[in-house]
Amino acid sequence: MLKPLLIITSILFFIGAGLYLFHGDSNFNKSQNLNQSNQKLLKNLNTKSLDRIKIIGNGSLVDLVHLQGGGWKEQSLNFEADILSIQDLLVKLSKITLGELVTDNPDYHEMFQLLDPPDKVELWEKERHGFALNLLRGDGTSIIYLLLGKERNKGSGQYIRQAGSDKIYLIPEPLLVYSEAGDWLRKDLLALESKHIQRLDLLKGDNSSFSISRVDEKNNWVNETENTEITEKRKINRALSRLEDLTFAKLYKHNELTQELKDQNYKEGSLSVNLFDGSVYSLIIKKNISDDGNYLLSLRMGISLDASSNSDTNDSKLRKEMEEFNQRVNSRLFEINSWEAKELLFID
Repeated sequence: MLKPLLIITSILFFIGAGLYLFHGDSNFNKSQNLNQSNQKLLKNLNTKSLDRIKIIGNGSLVDLVHLQGGGWKEQSLNFEADILSIQDLLVKLSKITLGELVTDNPDYHEMFQLLDPPDKVELWEKERHGFALNLLRGDGTSIIYLLLGKERNKGSGQYIRQAGSDKIYLIPEPLLVYSEAGDWLRKDLLALESKHIQRLDLLKGDNSSFSISRVDEKNNWVNETENTEITEKRKINRALSRLEDLTFAKLYKHNELTQELKDQNYKEGSLSVNLFDGSVYSLIIKKNISDDGNYLLSLRMGISLDASSNSDTNDSKLRKEMEEFNQRVNSRLFEINSWEAKELLFID
């Protein structure tokens, strides 16, 4: 008689435990005597002391460093970060209001995906760890070190806690944070006003070429080569439009540049863009070996010989622009969308 009762009792125990785990967060909301906070997470965020932002999530590390001269850069990619994205993050942080105090029991950190991040990024696990967001001062101390856990199963909200504290709070709206370093980069490469462009020289991979130029912005484009038809106006306008707004999709690290990517056999063409002020932008475009069909781009800025020898040219200003531009993009390899590359190569 006792044996069947023992079996039934065991079955009921396991069913009850399963239901408890399945409805974990709702059990907390219903059964515990929760404290209401309704306080700002950050009463005052002094951005003047902010020197670094570190983000760990999805097995990746983002390391944003504030530069002495102003601006930010992503350390692992050694490239300029997008200031607007950082400002947006700080604004969202300043608006976070703490909701319910769910628990202060450390045994539930894993349940809410709020374990401290592992020492090695590659050991990060989605089911156990949340996103770690650490705002640091110049001396390495934290302004705030926030752990972002799972989102609420029923209704809106997200579970969070501060590193060093066992208290888990529910905030009304989830805080979404990019976990890939490339998502924090300033993506614009060129923003040349078409009215300032004086000449275009295109050399294709099959060694065919053409050059077009104009006297000023009000005149029509003409071919530099005799006895050849002018390139379709539609293609010219597409290329000019792309030069006004050229962005990249991905930045390659230096150690990602395999010999295949460097091989000249993949070269699709080069485009030289001369401006009326004497500046020259050189773009080299290669077909990517990956399956996504995107293209690779490298570029740099120079000054034409005519401008260098012209006393009317503002040489110091041009040289400063050239140095700043090349410092940012020279020797780097960017991935651009295939349709953008085709517009620059005058391909339909």
